[in-house]
Amino acid sequence: MRIVFDIIRSLVSWGLLPALTLMPASSLAQPENAPSNLICQEAPRLGWMVCATTVRLPLTGKKLRDPSIDFHPRNVADGDPKTAWAPGQPGLNLGNTLKVYFGKKRRFRYLSLWNGYSLSAEAWIITGRLREILIQTSDGLYDRARLVERNGAQVIALSRPVEATWIRVIALASRPGEIYWPFAISELSLSNGVRGVGVPLVIANRVDDWLPEFEEQGDKEGRHRTNK
Repeated sequence: MRIVFDIIRSLVSWGLLPALTLMPASSLAQPENAPSNLICQEAPRLGWMVCATTVRLPLTGKKLRDPSIDFHPRNVADGDPKTAWAPGQPGLNLGNTLKVYFGKKRRFRYLSLWNGYSLSAEAWIITGRLREILIQTSDGLYDRARLVERNGAQVIALSRPVEATWIRVIALASRPGEIYWPFAISELSLSNGVRGVGVPLVIANRVDDWLPEFEEQGDKEGRHRTNK
C-alpha cells in the first residue's frame, strides 16, 4: 500500500495527475470553527488560522530517507520563506483563495508577501508565481494589486488602513513555472510599511466591482493546458 501511495504522489508532483486532497488526515485536521469549504490549519507562531481552497500534494524526497516536502496553508505564516502553500488543481489555479483569520481585530495598512516557492533558486523558477491578486478584508476592503515577480519579499500598500479580523487573497493572474504551473506563496504577514534595501513597494488599488476577472488559463497560444 505504501508503494502505491508513493507512486500516486509522484505522479501528481510531476503534473501527471491532479492533486486535491490526498493528504494525511492528521496533518490537515480542521480546527474548531473552521469553514467547512476550506482546508484550515492553525499557525502557532502567530496564533492565526490559515485556510486554503486546495493544497498541493507533498513532494517525496529524492533519496529513500529524505523527508517529504509539504505545501500546507500554515506555511505562509511560519516565518520561514523556504516553506510555502501551493494549490493543488490542474492548470494555473486562478481563483484559488488563501484566507487568514487573526483571532482578534488587527489594524494595518501594509502587507508583506513572498511570492513563489523560495526553497531554492531552482524551486522558484520551476514553480509558478502570482502576477495579480485580489485582497479582501472583513471590514469591506476590496483591493487589486499587481505583484512583483521576484524571489524575495515585497510590501503591499493597501488603499486605506483596515481594522479586520481576517484577510483573503484570491489569485487573479500568474506566470506558470517551467515545470509546475500552479503558483506558490512562501510568506504572508502584516507589515508596518518599513522596507529593507531593494524590497519593492506595490500600491494596491481599490476596486468597486470585487468579482474577480481571471486571465485565460492557457498557454501563450491560448490553448488550455491542464496536465501541469
